[in-house]
Amino acid sequence: MKRLIALTVLALASQAVATFAGEPVVSSKQVIAPPPPPPPEFFRGNEFDIGAFGTYATGVGSGNNAGKLHGWGGGMDFTYWFPWKYAGVRFQGTGLSISGGGGPRTVNVIDGFTLPVSHTVGGGSVPAGIIVADGMLRLPLDEFWPGVHLAPYMFAGFGGILLGSQDEGRTVSESFTVTNNATGQTRVVNVTGRRVSRLSQSFGSDRVLGHVGAGLEYRFTPHIGLFSEVGYNFPNGASNNFIAVNFGLRYAF
Repeated sequence: MKRLIALTVLALASQAVATFAGEPVVSSKQVIAPPPPPPPEFFRGNEFDIGAFGTYATGVGSGNNAGKLHGWGGGMDFTYWFPWKYAGVRFQGTGLSISGGGGPRTVNVIDGFTLPVSHTVGGGSVPAGIIVADGMLRLPLDEFWPGVHLAPYMFAGFGGILLGSQDEGRTVSESFTVTNNATGQTRVVNVTGRRVSRLSQSFGSDRVLGHVGAGLEYRFTPHIGLFSEVGYNFPNGASNNFIAVNFGLRYAF
């Protein structure tokens, strides 16, 4: 009898525990989406760039040939941007064909024949190489206006201009018919001289030059860009200064 009572009490107690315990607990985990990756940088620190460009140069000095000398050519540049992406260094090399300096020239051929003789000669052309090393500063505008992948930059440095052969030293001769104003006598005079290029008179031999300027670069992708820049070069004070305009493509690693 006691055993039967004990079993009955135990059965009632187990039912009560199940009733008050409520529904079983089901564990769950909330899935959190990862944040989107940051947009790619179009202008980066520790960046190495290679550029190829065409160039046009024109003289702006104070000498007699200012504005007459000009040249076409092209070149390449190699730029490294520091971890602080706003500053870097660049090495640039340009090849040019420089021409100009021709036009009419007036000479007094011989004493006693006072009528000057005017004749026209060509200015010729000469190959030249320009190498410069520059310090660079740039300001990527996409930091202020997202989607505007444009960076103005400025540079300053020094280098040298290397002139090629100008075919000088060759003897030339010309014949002139001159008239003595006092007597009316005419005479054919043959003048012999040595050919001298105005390019040689302007620049002389190879020389050091200073280099300053500014430009704009637009990136289509983080690696491919289009640029244009204007550089002012001063190889000898104000007498032989010239401006070079470069326009080309750049690839960034």
